[in-house]
Amino acid sequence: MLGQVAIRSIRHKGVTGHARTTAARYLTSGTTLGLRPTNQLNTHCGAQRSSPAFPALSSTTTTIPAMHKRFNSQTAAAPMWDAPTVSYKTVKKMSEQPSPNKYLIDVREPDEVAQGSIPSAVSIPLSGFGASLALPDIEFEAKHGFKKPGKDELVVFYCRSGKRSATASDEAHRRGWKNVKNYSGSWLDWVAKEQERKQNDKWEDDD
Repeated sequence: MLGQVAIRSIRHKGVTGHARTTAARYLTSGTTLGLRPTNQLNTHCGAQRSSPAFPALSSTTTTIPAMHKRFNSQTAAAPMWDAPTVSYKTVKKMSEQPSPNKYLIDVREPDEVAQGSIPSAVSIPLSGFGASLALPDIEFEAKHGFKKPGKDELVVFYCRSGKRSATASDEAHRRGWKNVKNYSGSWLDWVAKEQERKQNDKWEDDD
């Protein structure tokens, strides 16, 4: 197309004879502009005519996989309701004396839980928390491996630093759970207190 336009321009300006023939040959092949003919460009780029409206774009279109929504301390929404908090001492007792009507729930993501968790705790990742609470009892137990807490039973949430567990506490409260508490220190506090406890026990043994 570019070569034909240029040829018409040459003719219009009165270029004749050998000069016009030579110019037309070069313009038609695209040599003077460093271009390949259209058929060579299509072969080089691998373009396929799969879309009548956008034949050149179809070959370069890529599918972007859906991103998994992951929650952490920065992405968790600020809670509207502040749950009562519990201390390491309360959580320690729950971990040592588990009860079927008292739940210690870890809302961190599975890869975090795999690195360590509080004994006797169960897991509901915050990324699917609301959907899990909305499940019927049978489906909830099949998905998470434990019985869905009753709305009058004690439920203590924890995460890494207490922010996501505060969000989970608010969500559970809004969905009708009445006895909801937040371990505000969460995993970081648990690890620190456990290390301190072991160190104190070591000092006592040395005495």
